[in-house]
Amino acid sequence: MPFRRLIAPLAALLLSAGAPQAAPALWKVSDEDSAIWLFGSVHLLPPGLEWRSPALDKIMSKVDRVYFETDISIEAQIEMTPLSYELGFIRDGRLLSERIGPELTAQLRAAAEAYDVPMPLLLTMQPWMAATTLSTGGLVQIGYDPLAGVEAVLGAEVPRERQGFLETPAEQLGFLAGGDEQEQITMLKATLDTMDVMQDDIDAMVTAWLQGEPEALGEIFMTQMGGFGDGMVDLLIDNRNHNWAEQIEAMLERNESVLLVVGAAHLVGEISVVKLLEERGFTSERVQ
Repeated sequence: MPFRRLIAPLAALLLSAGAPQAAPALWKVSDEDSAIWLFGSVHLLPPGLEWRSPALDKIMSKVDRVYFETDISIEAQIEMTPLSYELGFIRDGRLLSERIGPELTAQLRAAAEAYDVPMPLLLTMQPWMAATTLSTGGLVQIGYDPLAGVEAVLGAEVPRERQGFLETPAEQLGFLAGGDEQEQITMLKATLDTMDVMQDDIDAMVTAWLQGEPEALGEIFMTQMGGFGDGMVDLLIDNRNHNWAEQIEAMLERNESVLLVVGAAHLVGEISVVKLLEERGFTSERVQ
């Protein structure tokens, strides 16, 4: 039986009396004379979800800087709008339906109707943008909100002078748009194929995250990503993890006092940021 079917729905967890203190996974990575902390995040969450812990708040209060994956401020989003249009929308005159064929177009149309996304708009998008639009729109429709996500909440609290970023918004867009056309179509097909279990999957992942079970979260996430193809997994997960590990090694060499907040799926598995740092000779300790 798939793991997601073994976890109670998120709503039941939220409404249950006497629910345990949330404890999303938190790691300490150190060398001989310095340490950094890694906190696994979820980018969209239901409003009102209690996920903070005393351990996280204590670390936030004492570090010099908090690093996020990228800048998600309103100013950054406005600045990136032209590039989003350049990379996300078709520029050669061919509609998306001409690229993906009638069968996948029918799936796309059904998803557009189910999640109230205008089909004419989707047909002007590159495959990666259509996949991202549908998956995000579907999550918003079932009550998940980017403004309630970890990065939005913590970013509003941390002064700009104490914030750092592992990637520029342009780099992050480049990863999403970086696959060739067939890789992007494979990503779109995998997204459409899993839309019917999306709510079960995201609820199960958030439940595992709240309960401090990152391996369970990673299992569900990689099942979702399995249909994306190796090329897109490399672009979106593995290559970025290697890049971040290199940056974190430099932070440790400089004895920086930092907390890094990155997507929880980047911190589990054989090519996780934690594993890559261990391979570079650093010591890791799960502190929550």
